[in-house]
Amino acid sequence: MTYLHKIQKFVRPALAPISATLTLLAVAGVTHAQFTNPLGNITLYDFLLKILNSLIYILFPVIIIMMVYTGFLFVAAQGNETKLQEAKRALVWTVIGALIVLGSKALALAIKATINSIQN
Repeated sequence: MTYLHKIQKFVRPALAPISATLTLLAVAGVTHAQFTNPLGNITLYDFLLKILNSLIYILFPVIIIMMVYTGFLFVAAQGNETKLQEAKRALVWTVIGALIVLGSKALALAIKATINSIQN
């Protein structure tokens, strides 16, 4: 099994909770005023944003570890073209995963701003 397949097996399950959280954030932005909140003053959007922040804090060290491991793959390749291709793919997938994780909060804030501008 190549390193790319290992990364894909890791990234695909990680995308599902992020996309589900973003979907819930969008729904929360639309419906937060239409029901009584059992959590008190915290809106559903704020609650989901706290979950998203927690995911970012958990996944950020994983991103750092993957970057270090990718660097190790480049060093271990020692000019072997096949191993270099695998290391390059690992770098690409690591960067894509980092952009998804770190860009998820920006996307959530953009969705909220869009929903707020539509409601006003």
